[in-house]
Amino acid sequence: MSANVAEICENTKMGREYALLGNYDTSLVYYQGVIQQIQKLLTSIKDPTRKQKWQQVRQEIATEYEHVKDISSTLASFKADNARSEYRSPLGGFHENEEPTRDPDVWPPPTPVEHR
Repeated sequence: MSANVAEICENTKMGREYALLGNYDTSLVYYQGVIQQIQKLLTSIKDPTRKQKWQQVRQEIATEYEHVKDISSTLASFKADNARSEYRSPLGGFHENEEPTRDPDVWPPPTPVEHR
């Protein structure tokens, strides 16, 4: 295994490990680096069969990168939503004159019975 291939393998492993640990920003940096390394490697490959295999690997790594990017942006949107909700009314996000939305599956409290 050449030094470039070993480095690609190691960096791919690191990108995956960081993603598994939830460190998505670092993971994305590793994935970007791996994709660039593969791109550089492809320019030096003359054998069409080997070149095709590396193009397939690059595509698979790019797909993983997109998945990690999607997870990262979804988490960022949750954090943004959470930050916005902290600035709402302390009554759970309802405005002063707004009725909370009723859940149709939850029964309202019973009407008090008058005893005569």
